[in-house]
Amino acid sequence: MILFGYVARRTLAATLAALAGVVAIYLAVDFVDNSAGFGGSGWVPAVLELYANKAAVVVRLVAPAAMLLGASIAVSTFRKTREYTAMRAMGLGPWRLAIPVLVVTFGLGVALVVLHDVVGVRAAERAEEIGALRFGRGGDKRKFLAAREPKRWFRGADGHRIYNLRGHLPDGGFERVTVLEVDAAFTLVRRIDARRMRPDGGAWRLEDVEDRTFLEGGEMRLERAAQRIYRFEEPPEAFSVVPGRPSQMRWTTLIRQIGVRRRLGLPVVELQLERYNRLAYPFAGVPGALLALALALRRNRKGHVSSALVESVGVSIAFWGVQGVSWALGLSGQVAPVVAAWAPNVLFLAAGLLAVRRAA
Repeated sequence: MILFGYVARRTLAATLAALAGVVAIYLAVDFVDNSAGFGGSGWVPAVLELYANKAAVVVRLVAPAAMLLGASIAVSTFRKTREYTAMRAMGLGPWRLAIPVLVVTFGLGVALVVLHDVVGVRAAERAEEIGALRFGRGGDKRKFLAAREPKRWFRGADGHRIYNLRGHLPDGGFERVTVLEVDAAFTLVRRIDARRMRPDGGAWRLEDVEDRTFLEGGEMRLERAAQRIYRFEEPPEAFSVVPGRPSQMRWTTLIRQIGVRRRLGLPVVELQLERYNRLAYPFAGVPGALLALALALRRNRKGHVSSALVESVGVSIAFWGVQGVSWALGLSGQVAPVVAAWAPNVLFLAAGLLAVRRAA
C-alpha cells in the first residue's frame, strides 16, 4: 500500500501539472488569436468571464491527453531515478506501477463526468453566448440566436400530422396553432387552425377553431367553432423539444430529449453519440495512460521527460484520429452510436494491455 500511494501521488501531481500547463497554453493561444476582436465598454470583465468559462470547457477537452502525459512523466521519473530498476530487482513487475496509475486516471475520469455535467455544460453555453453576443459579428449573433429559437414545427409519430405551434402558454398549452394532416402521398387532406390549444385529459381542447377538410375534386369544407375537442396521438410532452447543441445539454435533459425526439420521429443519432461519448471520452485517459506507461517502460528507451512529451503527443494524435473516424461512422449510421463512442477506448485498451504484458 505504501508503494501504491507513492505512485498514485506522483501520478496525480504530474497529471494536474500537465493539465494546468496545457490549459494555460491553450487559453493563451486562443487569447492572442482573438484579441483583435475584444473592445468596447467593459470589455475586460467580459473577457475574464469568457476565459473563465472557456477554461472549464478546455479542461475536459484536454484532460485525457493530460492524463496520459502525467502517467508517462511519472513513470519516466521512476526510470530516471532508478527506482524502477530497484523494483525489478525485488521481483516487482510493471503492474505495480500500472495499477495505481490506472486508479488515478479512472478517478479523474469520474470527476470529469460529474464536473462537466455540473459546470462544463453551462460554461460551454455561456462562453459561446459571450463570444457571439458581446464580441461576435452580426452573423455570429444571428446564428447563436437562431440555434436557440424555440422549435415550432413538429411531426407526429405516425407521420400524418404536422404541428406548427407559434407560442407557449403558462399552463402548458400553445397559441396560434396549425395542425396539418397529410395522406400517404403527402397530400394535404385537412388543416386545423386555432388561437389556442390546451391539454384536456387524454385529448386537446382547441379554441377559436377553423377546421378545413380538402375533398376530392379540389373542394373544401370549412367548419368553425368557438371550442372543440380533438384526440391527437401526441401528448403535451411530445412538444418539449429543447433547441441547442447536444454537447450543451445536461445529462438528464439529453436523455429526455432522446426519448421525446424518438416519439416525434426526429433524428437522434447525434444526441445518442453525445450520450455515450459523455462517458467514453473522460475515460479515454485510462487506455491512453496504460499505453503511455508501456512506452515509458520499454527497453533501450532514451530520454525521460522529453521522450514522455513526444510519446504522449503521438498517442493523443493517434487516439483523436481513431475517434474522428469512429465518430464519422457513427454519424453516418455505419455503426451503432455506442460502438462509435467506445471503440477507440477498447482498441487502445487492448493495445495498452498487450504493450504492458510485453514490458513485463
